[in-house]
Amino acid sequence: MPDEKTDFPEPRENNGEFRQAKGCLLLIATTILVLFVLVMAAVLCIIVADTISLRGEEFTWERRVERYKVACQFIWADFKDTLSRKKSNSSQEDEP
Repeated sequence: MPDEKTDFPEPRENNGEFRQAKGCLLLIATTILVLFVLVMAAVLCIIVADTISLRGEEFTWERRVERYKVACQFIWADFKDTLSRKKSNSSQEDEP
């Protein structure tokens, strides 16, 4: 009886693909979480710094939100400008 085979499938030995996909998803999720935390920390720093610099001045919440929107527009434009400069510098280096 010990030599008798059962109808159960043999366990898979190769789970490397599953582990690799799981590791990739974990890496992506961690990267997104870290970026989110960094953005939130930057926003909180701006709010705290702005609150300290505006001490004594009576700004309404709507006025402060408008200031933050303008600041974010400047930051975004500066970021795009920096990326375009890096891209143009790298394309100039590639040309013979």
